[in-house]
Amino acid sequence: MIEALKRINLMEFMSRCWQTQFTREGRSYVALSPFRRETKASLYVHQMEDGHWVYCDHGGGHGGTIIDAVMAYDGHPDVGLAVRTARRLAAEAGLLPPGFPEGGANHGRPDLEGLLGQLSGNDPGPARDYLRERGIALALVDELIARRVVVLNRVQESNYCCVAVRDAEGRLRGLFNRKIDGPAERDRFLLGEQHPFCPDWPKLAQALRVHLCEAIIDALSVLTLEPGACVLALPGVHYDLERLDCLPAPLRAGLVEAFDADEAGREAAERLRRRFPEQEIERFALSGAHDVNELLCRGPLPGLPRPGKMSVQDRVDIARSEQPSRELADRYGVHHSRICHIRHEAREILTEEWAERRPGRKASPAPPVEVETLRRELAEMKHPRSERG
Repeated sequence: MIEALKRINLMEFMSRCWQTQFTREGRSYVALSPFRRETKASLYVHQMEDGHWVYCDHGGGHGGTIIDAVMAYDGHPDVGLAVRTARRLAAEAGLLPPGFPEGGANHGRPDLEGLLGQLSGNDPGPARDYLRERGIALALVDELIARRVVVLNRVQESNYCCVAVRDAEGRLRGLFNRKIDGPAERDRFLLGEQHPFCPDWPKLAQALRVHLCEAIIDALSVLTLEPGACVLALPGVHYDLERLDCLPAPLRAGLVEAFDADEAGREAAERLRRRFPEQEIERFALSGAHDVNELLCRGPLPGLPRPGKMSVQDRVDIARSEQPSRELADRYGVHHSRICHIRHEAREILTEEWAERRPGRKASPAPPVEVETLRRELAEMKHPRSERG
């Protein structure tokens, strides 16, 4: 079975199963890597002389056959599970050759609900801190943790912020994992399948205005910038617009396109307009940022003072405070990096001031004395009370 799997067209497999869009380049097919986020295509797929299909992800520094690709995509080293998963996905995509050994459609499918239950027992602190560092509102983060939408996943030496992706019927379709710390390789992976992410499906069914974006972090950024908004993330660099057919018709009444400001985002926006030619589609103002999360991290949280309008006393209090930067960020309504910058600036100012001082102590200036007081004291010295009788 493994030999037959390696002969499956890997370009077709990635295209149908992971929505990877390829272009032809000589004997190879080139695409943006489905294993991570990138803006310049570095994934190459081609067929070897022995009939095996292989890939090479130059940006990620790994490659191999369909089995290696599944292990990299799902983020685990279990070859047996990868073989079963590859077989299942190939069957669902109609890519199994005639005479391939039979197997159940669910063979190799991970128990996502069971895994989510296990992960819910982990301390969510690192995941909370990660989302706060990305500028997401604390109340929203705590709500997602309480609903088990966000949990912490530990894989070997790394922590991952894990987001549970459910469909409109509440079925768990995937667990998206984004690395928080640890070794640089494999910064994200998906267990399950790609599916649109919506934090509130019932609300979406009644919405007349819906924000569409790519990444889950962008969806949470929209909710931070515009509390109460309805948002739908289409994970993957190719924006799976085909999934919009399964969503309620009110979704089409008012769309706000919040795709990334890059070639893939512009192409997705054009496809969206071709798909709904009669609908007016509003463009979310990124104001020069690459995506919604970058826009969020550039400024303060909504409804709170802008960092540029902080008073001198605010800056002094921040520099003197022993509170953690994230707590101060919540207090002043800014991204925690702004707090770090103020403290760093204060240290530089003190360092420069002390460096300019000469050795030795300067004489303390005499306290100021009012002119009239000084005159009275001089008069007393010239005419003592004993002489005045």
